[in-house]
This record gives sequence, C-alpha cells and structure tokens, in this order.
Amino acid sequence: MKAKAGGEHTLVETKDGNIYSAGACGLGWCRELPFAKDLFGFRPVPFSRQQSTLKLKSFHASYYHNLAVSQDGKTVYAWGCGTFPEGGLDGVIPALGPAAKNSDRGEPPRPVPLAEDEVVKDITGGAYHSAILTESGKVLTFGAGQLGQLGRPAGMVDASGLPVDSDVKQAIFDKPDKIDKIGAGFYNTFAICQSGKLFCTGENQNEQCGVGVKNLQQLTRVDEIQDQVDQVEGGYCHTLVKMLDGKVWSMGCGEEGQRGDGKTDDENEQNPRAVATRVPLPKGVTAQQVAAGANHSLVLGSNGVAYGFGANDVGQCGVKSTVQENLEEVDEGDPILAPLPISLPAANNTDPVTSVSAGYAHSVLTTKQGHVFVFGQNDNGQLGLGAASSSTSANNDVGGEKDAEPQLFPVQVYLPS
Repeated sequence: MKAKAGGEHTLVETKDGNIYSAGACGLGWCRELPFAKDLFGFRPVPFSRQQSTLKLKSFHASYYHNLAVSQDGKTVYAWGCGTFPEGGLDGVIPALGPAAKNSDRGEPPRPVPLAEDEVVKDITGGAYHSAILTESGKVLTFGAGQLGQLGRPAGMVDASGLPVDSDVKQAIFDKPDKIDKIGAGFYNTFAICQSGKLFCTGENQNEQCGVGVKNLQQLTRVDEIQDQVDQVEGGYCHTLVKMLDGKVWSMGCGEEGQRGDGKTDDENEQNPRAVATRVPLPKGVTAQQVAAGANHSLVLGSNGVAYGFGANDVGQCGVKSTVQENLEEVDEGDPILAPLPISLPAANNTDPVTSVSAGYAHSVLTTKQGHVFVFGQNDNGQLGLGAASSSTSANNDVGGEKDAEPQLFPVQVYLPS
C-alpha cells in the first residue's frame, strides 16, 4: 500500500489501485457542511463509475485538497475542500481547478482541463494552490496566488481582493535548464532542474527560499543550496531539501525545532543560525526521503528507520520528548529539536519503513510489508482509526469523542474489508 498525509486527512492506495480517504477534506465533505463522524474511518474515493478500470500513475494529498494522475498522464483529478466560508468573502478557493469555480460541496474527483498534447509527469499542492509538472518540463499552476505561489500573475481576484486563478497556466521560468521535479509548501512551489539546481516561488518572509525578497513572484534560484538536489518539501514556513548524496538541509522557521539543528529559540537569538543548515543524522545513515508538516519534519533513513523532529504537541513526531542537549528539562509535548528515531510497535519493529508523509500535525509511515502507521493530531479523523483509538483495534465504525484524541506513537491502521 501507499499512504500520504494531507493537512487534515490521510489517503491510502491499495495494491489494486483503489484510493481510500479518512478525515476532513479527503472526500465527501466541505466546510459548509456539518462535520460527519464517518470521516473518522477510511472510505473509498469514487473516481468514476468505472473505478475498477481506472489506473493511477500517482496521487498527492495536499493540505486541504487532493490531486491524482491517470496512468497515461493525460488526466489530472482534483477533489477536497475548496470552500472556506468562515473567511466571509473568499468563497471557493480555486485549488480544485475550473470545475469547482462556482461549486464545492465535497464532490468526487473531477478532471482538471489540460491541453491535449500535455502529458503529466508529477503533481503537488500547497494549502490553496496546485502545481503540475509536464513531461516537457512545464510547471502549470492554479489556485490562490496571494504570496506568489503560482509563480505567475493571477488572472483575477476573489471577493476579498486576493489574487486567484482557477485556470491552469504556466509558471514563469526563464532559465535554459529543464525542470525535472516539483514540490510544494504551504505558500510555495518548488522546482528541481535536471542540473540539480533548486528554484522557489511564493512566500519568503522567513527565508524558506533563501535570502531575497519577502514574496517571490516567479521561480527563482535558491543560491544557498548547492546543485544536486533530489527532493524538496515545504511546511508552513520551513523547507527541507534532500540532496542526491543523502544529506538533508533545512531553511526557514525553526522555533519549533522543525529545522532539526538542535537550537533553542534563545540560542538562535544569541547566535542566529545560517539561512541553510544541515540536518544531522546518525553516522552511516543517509536520507532516502523527507516530509514537511506544518511545523514538524520527518526523514526516512537508509537504515529503514524514520526520524522525527519539530513540533510535538500532539505527538506528530512519534517520539517521546526527552531531555536533549542544551535543555535542562523537557515536558511532554515539547518540541523535538533534532532528529530522533521513531519506533514501530514491537510486533513490527523488524519491518523497515519505506515511505514517510507529514500532514499539518499528523504523520504517516508505510513499511516494506505494506503496513500503514499513523500518529499525531486526530480531531478531524485524519488518522482513520474509526471508533476505537486502540492499536489492537481494526474497527472503522463512526467516530466518537475518543477518536479525536491524538496518538503520540505509531498505530497501525486497517482498511475496510
């Protein structure tokens, strides 16, 4: 199985290619509807009447919405939460594409219009925007663009005056290098070129894209990061960069420990960290993957162990807060300032982790044997534990008060049979 954490939900893909969703914004719910307790269990995502014949190339769980690509790369699907009525005037935020411009009631996945000659290579999304990478190297964006995350001028403004664009258009990139991979943060879009150079557009108020203007309006080179970038992920205001050699660098906010450099706030004020800092891993361990939550981070090590650091107030790092270097005392739920290994339940501790994913404040691990483990925030049912928040239960009934409790350590989840 494959599993990915969205902001308030989790998506799981089974071996037969079906997608299941748990939590808010994953399926069949929007913010104009009452909260449904059945969101606490995993439910199948209906892509079409021919669900059994639809094969997906990839899928992505963003903060409030989701994207998927058909096997042939010619169709992108979008679904999730696009309506934010508590904003008063925002209406439908167009991260779901043109089909949701005037309506968002938690509908099933809908196709996003693309040019007939475009073939999709990769997809990603931030809080309120989406990005598509084509085989030809184009980065196509749509959604909210108030901080420059679209990497291009927006075509309109919403009722509150924020720039938005539901139409799929190409981000500005004026370099001869071809874009090979993409990534996203809350308000950022990232691009990795074939040369290994890293580019970023969007919010930069915390230097999560390096030294420069506060909000980047087009894909701009991140000079602080050397060539040979392999993967990039952004959180609310921090960025994780994995290099081809397995080293990990971090930029942006670090007050919750999400930079992984071991510094407390006081130490950083006295001796400010560099714009980009190295994330330390155990000797002999290199990174295979990184994942950025809102204020926490995950790294998958070459030893099959996942490491967590950053905010841990609801257990999203999956480790117990302990006395760390430079701290005299640590309370339960205090930030984890440097990477700590995440232990699976005893019955699974020999099953290597093969994938990590971070939501707003929860995390998801997938193992070599295809088991899925979750931990962290659960007030919107994003852990998919059903009616029982017990590591010994496979129940997926309707939720209750107990289900909203966070899980401080990894718990295995099960899909409906």
